[in-house]
Amino acid sequence: MAYRRTDQITARLAQNRRDILNAAREIVAKNGFGAAQMSEVAKRAGVATGTLYRYFASKEEICRQVFREVSAREMNILAGIAAGDAPASERLEKVLTSFAGRAIQGRRLAYALLAEPVDQGLTEERARFRRTHAEIFASIVEDGVTSGEFAPCDTRLIAACMAGAIPTALIGPLAPDSDDLDENADRIVNEIVNFCFSGITRAAQRPARQQDERTAP
Repeated sequence: MAYRRTDQITARLAQNRRDILNAAREIVAKNGFGAAQMSEVAKRAGVATGTLYRYFASKEEICRQVFREVSAREMNILAGIAAGDAPASERLEKVLTSFAGRAIQGRRLAYALLAEPVDQGLTEERARFRRTHAEIFASIVEDGVTSGEFAPCDTRLIAACMAGAIPTALIGPLAPDSDDLDENADRIVNEIVNFCFSGITRAAQRPARQQDERTAP
């Protein structure tokens, strides 16, 4: 009997923690990390503010966990595409389209993840987020170089450029006060995809151009 009671308590505590994180994520998705104050999270979760501190030491800890969970979900989607059997060029296009397209669909949450001014802890999470993006991009570009779909290039550097450029390109359109997405969502996604593909081509061609310049009279 006591063992079952312990199981029940453990389950209840886990559910309380889940409810708190769900509430925090909903707030962030609507108004950003800045709005996820402890009192607001508690109110949405239906618990006393003091109860939150039994599970999380601070607002920052809650926000970091929200960031990790949301970013892990997005990374898993992209990693699943990257690990597929399609040609590298198709996988790269689908990953880029999914990344940018999902960001646009979840505009406010994506802005919070990618660009909202945050504390040092979330800045570290964001840097990790971008490194993982770069690893996913690099794996596909490396496959494309191996298969001959892409010319030889510095795959890690190219992937890092993509991981940095895409969030930067999305900051303006995703900003809460922007109306750029109303009629331009498809164009923005297509421009991002085209930019990334042209970057691979330019990276592969540049050494030849430099060689031509060095040997020109």
